[in-house]
Amino acid sequence: MSRTAPERAKIKVSSRGRNKRVYAEVGGKDVSHFHILPRRVRVGPAAEVVMAGIGGVGTERQFRRRGLARQVCRRAMEEITRDGYSCAGLFTGTGIVAHRLYRRFGYVDIAVHRHAMKLLNPQAVVRKAFSLLAESKEIADWRGRVRVDLHGYPPVYLHFARGEVRASPRRLRQVDLALTLSHTTLRLLSWGGMTLEYAEAANLLHWSGDGETWQRWLRAASSARGRFHE
Repeated sequence: MSRTAPERAKIKVSSRGRNKRVYAEVGGKDVSHFHILPRRVRVGPAAEVVMAGIGGVGTERQFRRRGLARQVCRRAMEEITRDGYSCAGLFTGTGIVAHRLYRRFGYVDIAVHRHAMKLLNPQAVVRKAFSLLAESKEIADWRGRVRVDLHGYPPVYLHFARGEVRASPRRLRQVDLALTLSHTTLRLLSWGGMTLEYAEAANLLHWSGDGETWQRWLRAASSARGRFHE
């Protein structure tokens, strides 16, 4: 009896202006990805540098531990160099796999951010964070209930209907989707500093519930240009 070898991945690049997406394709499916976007960074009181901003990095769970992330990152570094960027950077946690991966490619920590804050009204913060997402065409016609567990706060329950989202004043026994994340991750998702796919791949966000609903949310977040609220 012989075992069929896994299909070999093809590393591909797609572009939209200066924005690029490097990804590994297996069986016609994007299973590992890396986004490059130009970012202007202020250096000193007046100078600016155009940096290769990195985001939307992740690998589908069933395709991890195959070296795909390394292959995609290696090709992405080649694209960054070819496009003439003088530097590249990103924000990531120090205790996750992604941090170790970037270190292997020569990235160094230049700043450490430690957030210390307390939300006075977590319901309002969570509802606002998902307000634009609720208007996207992918879930504008969706009616459902969502529980959001922010670390250190009571659960927030949301009703989605007719393109609007409102916070429930009471606990809901049944929900279609449950999300668990930190306030910092929610902030990054809100203003586009992180994608839902990346947050899931980096174990910064955990979800449970209906898989089809989650895929709908991923499409909605993508069409919202990565920002949940404006």
